[in-house]
Amino acid sequence: MGLVYTEWAFYLYERHASGVDTPIADSTGVVNILTASDPSEVTCYADQNGTAASNPMTFTNGRVRFYTAPSVTSIDISGLTAGGHAFFYQGITPSVHRIVIDPTKMLHKLVIPYQVVGASEAVTDTGFDILANMLVTDIEIHVTTLGTGAQLDVGTSTTPAGFCDNVSVATTGYPATLLEESVGASTSSLFGSLLSYVTGIAARKKHRRANATSGANIVYSNTTSSSTAGEGYIYITYTRIPTV
Repeated sequence: MGLVYTEWAFYLYERHASGVDTPIADSTGVVNILTASDPSEVTCYADQNGTAASNPMTFTNGRVRFYTAPSVTSIDISGLTAGGHAFFYQGITPSVHRIVIDPTKMLHKLVIPYQVVGASEAVTDTGFDILANMLVTDIEIHVTTLGTGAQLDVGTSTTPAGFCDNVSVATTGYPATLLEESVGASTSSLFGSLLSYVTGIAARKKHRRANATSGANIVYSNTTSSSTAGEGYIYITYTRIPTV
């Protein structure tokens, strides 16, 4: 008898002020399936036959369905809807099916996993895009497993170090360099060019995608040779613009 896979299915709903939830017909939103309490991606399958499925994956008419090995009993999911709503759920079991979105929420934090595997690496497309109604205001990194000597760039497909530039991820926790504001031209800011001015007074700035085809993809890369593999989370903070 072959392996019996576990089925997972999630449906997007919008919660109204009346307390009623209505389905969202989203066919471009993205969801990333992660190991419970860990940024590593879960191996997903498209059917009970073990056909490979992508991860991250895209909603179809507000629904996403996939299978995992039966040993996977709990997962984390991170997602971004077509309307620009980010969500992150931890410790979900197969009995959970609804993802409920608050349409009035404007401030969001998108959770993106990263991994470094021990050497200077090519730019990795996270599968998440900056949407037209997202005004990016900040970035943080949470290092859960250190990569000895590793330094992380995060940005867009046109500016790969635009959000942060050569941030050390060689110590677990939150790199202090991304928790401190730049105060002057002499400050060694690790914020990238999309979020920081570095001439004169080093003031912070906000970033919005230039157009529909340029600089949409969120990417990262390890820019140095590291002696151990590491992983963690990238947090992209943004304001959702309601009038786009």
